[in-house]
Amino acid sequence: MAEPVLSLDPLGPDDLDESRERARLAAHGGGGVLSPYGPVRPTLRPLVLVHGIHGHPGELAPVAEHVRATGSAQPYFFTYDDLGRYLDRSGDELARALAQLACHAPRPAVVIVAHSMGGIVARCALNSLVDPRWFPLFSHRRLRRGKVRVRGSAEAVRAGVRLEAACAADFAAVDLLTVDTPWSGFAAPRLDLRNLWRRQRSWVDMVSNSTVLTRLHDVALPSHLRIHHIEADQPGAGLDHDKIRTLGDLDDRDLLRFQRAILGERGALGRDPRLRNMFAALAGERSFPMLAEGLRATGIVDAPAFRAELRRAVPRLAGSHTSVLQNTALFALLDAWLARGAIEVQRQA
Repeated sequence: MAEPVLSLDPLGPDDLDESRERARLAAHGGGGVLSPYGPVRPTLRPLVLVHGIHGHPGELAPVAEHVRATGSAQPYFFTYDDLGRYLDRSGDELARALAQLACHAPRPAVVIVAHSMGGIVARCALNSLVDPRWFPLFSHRRLRRGKVRVRGSAEAVRAGVRLEAACAADFAAVDLLTVDTPWSGFAAPRLDLRNLWRRQRSWVDMVSNSTVLTRLHDVALPSHLRIHHIEADQPGAGLDHDKIRTLGDLDDRDLLRFQRAILGERGALGRDPRLRNMFAALAGERSFPMLAEGLRATGIVDAPAFRAELRRAVPRLAGSHTSVLQNTALFALLDAWLARGAIEVQRQA
């Protein structure tokens, strides 16, 4: 029997730093835990917050405080080991927590706001809700030891983490909003990162040609599981680019490749896994069909025009990779989107 990953013990403002998160994980055997923030208001739409690598729940506290103040959603924090666990494993833990949440509130309309690598963890969770066996069983050599370690479905089943059956139908809707998620992954990791891999396993999955990133978008999500992207615009805030590469950072040549790929040209993206991963993420965005329809109507357009279309499809907000989480424009988008999403759920019902 799997350990519960949904806690009914609410978190407070003093429970969100990294040291408190580590203590909470240790108390639950190292596995991820989904916990409400503040007193639970069961009539509100659940808002699940997922931080990124080297992060902690406190980074998303401004979002939680905003929805508490407006009364638009009930915030939950997903605390998890963002370094020592593979991303598919963390995704399985989040999926199981969501499934347990659906038992407490039948057919909930869940919103997930995930920052940075948390967006990849959340997408893994959506995959597991649809197909618990989406991640393959394979073996790889443990660094420095030469021993074969099995990873995948069997490992997760033995650990009692992976769902026994698909349960996407248990939700009225799941809307995932990712904020500055590095969908392309990192290419040619430095030696110092490779030396961390034995302890910090999440870096293995953040390499652009990893099994997670190259298979992440292969699972077809049903129409009530929707993905929305937002990117940070460092130059728009007067800042230098950081290491996160997003759609807004594509040069003119890559923008032309993306247009050709949208129009159906096979091989337009070449063999670069970073471009392939980024395009797959864009193709899963809820606004993609409208973007593709517009491009089919006009044909290839120049780079500035296509940048403007991309920005309408995937908004860019001024800020750094982390400060964007405090941008009031993000709160305004979330408010409008929560209201629109609630209306759509009512129509579906």
